[in-house]
Amino acid sequence: MSETGTDTTRSSESSEARQRQARAIEVSGWGERFRFVQPHNLSFWVYLALTAIGVFQAWAFFAPSAGFYADAFAISAILCGLCGLAWFAWFRHIDRWERQPGRLVLAALLWGAIPATFAFAYTVNTAMLGIYSKLFGQVWSADWAAGATAPITEEAAKLCGFILLMGLAPRLIRTANDGLIVGAFLGLGFAVFEDFLYAANSTARAFGTDPVGQAVQMSFTRIAVSFVSHPLFSALVCTGVIYIIGTAAQPRRIGRGLAFVLFGMFLHFTWDDATGLGMGGILTFPVMIGSIVLGFTVLTIAFRRAAPREYQFVRDILAPEVEAGTVTDAEVDGILEKKAREAFIKSAPHHKSRRARKHLRRAILDLAHDLANGKGADTEAVRHSRSEVERLRVKAG
Repeated sequence: MSETGTDTTRSSESSEARQRQARAIEVSGWGERFRFVQPHNLSFWVYLALTAIGVFQAWAFFAPSAGFYADAFAISAILCGLCGLAWFAWFRHIDRWERQPGRLVLAALLWGAIPATFAFAYTVNTAMLGIYSKLFGQVWSADWAAGATAPITEEAAKLCGFILLMGLAPRLIRTANDGLIVGAFLGLGFAVFEDFLYAANSTARAFGTDPVGQAVQMSFTRIAVSFVSHPLFSALVCTGVIYIIGTAAQPRRIGRGLAFVLFGMFLHFTWDDATGLGMGGILTFPVMIGSIVLGFTVLTIAFRRAAPREYQFVRDILAPEVEAGTVTDAEVDGILEKKAREAFIKSAPHHKSRRARKHLRRAILDLAHDLANGKGADTEAVRHSRSEVERLRVKAG
């Protein structure tokens, strides 16, 4: 082949890689910014209106007793808040592909904490629990009313926020993985305020008898079971909705979507009605363990089903870098595939190089993020990431 022909082939390959990258950035929404204030977007005004209603309802609930139990309320808020911060840090850690913008995460947390909790769930749940006790009696209500109500009302309340956030960030919430992460943050906001609500109620119901002790006990009780809670339920429901409606980045899978939505609601039911399912206490603990195992099994499946779409985005965004030799296909595989990752780490000659290879994986993913942020342009951040990849490759051996 002539030199001219070789140059033409290389140019064609480069053009194809650039096209793959551009399509991936456009479809995935990687690198997009989130703007909350959107006066011309109806979702913005609905969000504000319902948040205002939630703030009013929360004030009406807490204001009458806040002066009497201020210390207990403060301790409950600190304990529940610290638990929430721990889960927040973990969710940010697992948001490893294109991390959701901080303002979008805060909007999700706020919706779960205020509108979903006080504008929707608290009001409707109170009414429904009163109806159930009158229709079926106190004993039935104690065992089954929570599970017959909360999986519908509370998941619907959080889902309303998710739909509004999709309206505010249609280019950011596009894949099943986005549904898992944003749904988890919605659920986290709800869980933290619900835990605080339980602690506040336990303090008030004790009629001033050791309010601080009551608050601490209830807070720790709620924290102890927080690993199977609203973040898990709403993550499954929201990712299911993404599959049901379909997006530019996520092909529609109605059956899969319905399965995840129903599993999220079913897990909510089994957790809330563990006493009833456990026949009044005999099998309550096994029911809770079964719910935990099932919940994390389904969540693992959800992440695995969502991963291939994110894998493809990473490959396409890094395609020009692979072609240029900045990174290799094996290194990209080491980011995405578990077996390739383990082999890549284990093949390192010594401990320091193994650690460097772990950092190299992170640096290559950072390069993909910087490329998306710059829309594929050769920005200063991209050049810095390339140099960091090269530095760590030398240390990795």
